[in-house]
Amino acid sequence: MSPQPTRVGIVGHQEVMAKGLAAMLAEHPDRVRLVEVDHADVVLYDVFGMHLVNGADLPPLVQRRAVVLAVSRDLRPDLRARAVAAGAHGWVSMSVRSLGLVQAVEDAAAGLEVSEQDRLGADVGLTPREVEVLALITQGMSNQDIAERLYLSINSVKTYIRSAYAKIEVTSRSRAVAWCLQNGFAPADD
Repeated sequence: MSPQPTRVGIVGHQEVMAKGLAAMLAEHPDRVRLVEVDHADVVLYDVFGMHLVNGADLPPLVQRRAVVLAVSRDLRPDLRARAVAAGAHGWVSMSVRSLGLVQAVEDAAAGLEVSEQDRLGADVGLTPREVEVLALITQGMSNQDIAERLYLSINSVKTYIRSAYAKIEVTSRSRAVAWCLQNGFAPADD
């Protein structure tokens, strides 16, 4: 008797993303089955939601104990970092091939770590929260704005900044922004 296909739901904030993921999954009906999000073993979450709706739809998914995989835009690692910091269990790049996507879904359902090795800031030991704080600094936010956005105290924000600055070996906000831009963080939206 073969194992049951892993049930997968999709939270796509753009039709092209949702339909593209669905088509990729459809190539492997023996391994995965597309279902409504409420009945999914694994939910694929389009990180564009971190920008479009400020990630407001992610906490309910995580709270219902779904395994959530962020589908990351490679040019917006800041959105990926925010999704992981908000509770996504891992991430997969939009550039993944269908077989890799299915394997990531199966690994996530089995409780294995799925995040790719090139996680933003991993090479210098940044935590997901430090990445998120640096991403918001790079977007031009003040410490107070960051505290409000992340529901942290101002002192916690300052602690994350100090530890991140030490890891990336900078001593000023402008040098931190320069480092971030050189290392894959998205520039501020104009």
